[in-house]
Amino acid sequence: MIFLQVTRSAVEMADIFRAEGKIYVVLTVLGIIFGGLLAYLIYLDKKINRLEKRNKE
Repeated sequence: MIFLQVTRSAVEMADIFRAEGKIYVVLTVLGIIFGGLLAYLIYLDKKINRLEKRNKE
């Protein structure tokens, strides 16, 4: 019963965001966060590979 109420309120909140156009702001922020995390992981991978190569020499 409680799960159903939570689900309904979550759907209503999404509908409100969609109706007001704020859903695009939320998606943009999430995209920026995930893009930043991906870029940071790629940077760390390159740095680790460079250190491993230097360590082998």
